[in-house]
Amino acid sequence: MKKSMLVMICLLTLALGGCKEDQKKPESEAATDVEVMEVISTNTKEISMTLHHSVKDQNVYLECIITPEFEFKENSKTKKEGEGQVAVYVDNKKWGSFAKGAFILKGVPKGEHNLTVKLIHNDETEYGIEQSIKVEI
Repeated sequence: MKKSMLVMICLLTLALGGCKEDQKKPESEAATDVEVMEVISTNTKEISMTLHHSVKDQNVYLECIITPEFEFKENSKTKKEGEGQVAVYVDNKKWGSFAKGAFILKGVPKGEHNLTVKLIHNDETEYGIEQSIKVEI
C-alpha cells in the first residue's frame, strides 16, 4: 500500500511539474530585424568586430562593436595599431568613414544593396577585417 501511494505521488509530481506554461522570452531576446555577424581578424592583436544592423524607411542603422583593444580616432592621419575608423561601402562605392561605433546611413536609395563595413587605420589602410551584408530598402 505504501509503495503504490509513493508511486502515485511521484507520478502526480511529474505530471504537475510538466504542465508549466511556456515562459515568454525577455524583450531583449525576442526576435527583431537586427542581424548580428562577427568577424575576427588574423592580426596579432586579436581585434574583432561584431556588426548589428537594421533598416527603417531609407535609413540603415549600423552598430560596430569592436574589441576593447581598438580605439576610434578622428582627425588623425598617423597609422597606429589599434586605432582607426570604419569605412562603409554601398554597392562598392564608398559611402563614408566613421570614427564611432554607431551611425546611420541616411537616404539609401530604394532597392537591394550590398553593404560592406571595413575596419581601417587612420591612414586609411585596411586592417583586413570587413563584413558584407545585403540590405533591402
